[in-house]
Amino acid sequence: MKALILSVFILIFSQVSYGKNLIIGVENIDYHPISSIKSGEYAGYARELLDHFAKEYNHNITYRPLPIVRLFHELVEDEIDLKFPDNPNWASDFKQGTDITYSQSALSYTDGIMVSADKLGQTKLKTLGIVRGFTPYAVINEVNQGAIKVKEFNNIKTLISIFLNRGDVEGVYFNVAIASYTMRSLGIDDEIIAFDSSLPHINGDYFLSTVKHTDIIKEFDEFLERNSSFVEKLKEKYGLN
Repeated sequence: MKALILSVFILIFSQVSYGKNLIIGVENIDYHPISSIKSGEYAGYARELLDHFAKEYNHNITYRPLPIVRLFHELVEDEIDLKFPDNPNWASDFKQGTDITYSQSALSYTDGIMVSADKLGQTKLKTLGIVRGFTPYAVINEVNQGAIKVKEFNNIKTLISIFLNRGDVEGVYFNVAIASYTMRSLGIDDEIIAFDSSLPHINGDYFLSTVKHTDIIKEFDEFLERNSSFVEKLKEKYGLN
């Protein structure tokens, strides 16, 4: 009996001590309901998903909100343990030569262009509004060639407000689900601004990434597979399904 109790104690202790102190770099922007910084605290779908993962594997997570561009520097320079969200296609030139490991998809997304609803299928883009630090990958060739000019704004609410009231841009490039959520929060419906699927857009996924903690990525993949029902309910909770 004593041997059995000792074995159980050792098993429990080894599981508890297995947890790590991890710093996850996150974007210091309002990307609600996926993520946002409220009163200095990281919040939203991503926070709840990552907290649930950490609890299951006994990890202690510190979230480090940073500007988008600096986040890539911190990842490549090994100043953070993990980054969320990430994607192999983002900042690929900057990441070149760095061995980065990515998890399975934590959330699918569509990045596209929102236009005036009465101009769906008819908009000729000359100037595109984006949030500072973002890259409009769907039209990056046109931007690089000068066919489309880009104007940067500090956040999505300012971007949408200026689009409605000043007409500085013909379209707004953003995550479609988040743009729609933001518009609803501002009392704007899709009869005023809508996603134009006839314009270039990108379907992709958000991943957890790391330079050095491949073991954590493996655990996160296991977590996603084992908790698929929880993940789907979480997406539903935040209107992301």
